[in-house]
Amino acid sequence: MNRNKLMIRLIDIVFILLFGFIAVSQIESNTMIDPPKSVEAEAGTPDGARIIIIGVTKDGTYTVDGGEVVLKNSNELQYYLTKSVNQAEADGVQFGVRICAAWDSPVEYGLAVAEICSDLGIPKGLDVVKLERE
Repeated sequence: MNRNKLMIRLIDIVFILLFGFIAVSQIESNTMIDPPKSVEAEAGTPDGARIIIIGVTKDGTYTVDGGEVVLKNSNELQYYLTKSVNQAEADGVQFGVRICAAWDSPVEYGLAVAEICSDLGIPKGLDVVKLERE
């Protein structure tokens, strides 16, 4: 037999054994990976707090509380958030923001909201959602 053919057959046997061992091996640990949690704004609303949800679309517009208010750019958003923070302070309630970015929206739009919140001292959390298309 030719030496090259023998080497190919040995490699085939090693791969077959390797795949066989992988197929019959058992995974011993069933640990679940916990996703990271927001450290600034909890998922639930604390008593007496107001959390608004800001939607970020792929064209750079921002929707507030499910589309009740539509803001065309980050300047309008900053004005709206400043006004909301002042109103919350006047009412004596905590104020927070949940940022819900569409899966296809550019990252810079979501980061712009986060930066505005940081500048104003607003606790924030970020969610990325994928909506079913009709």
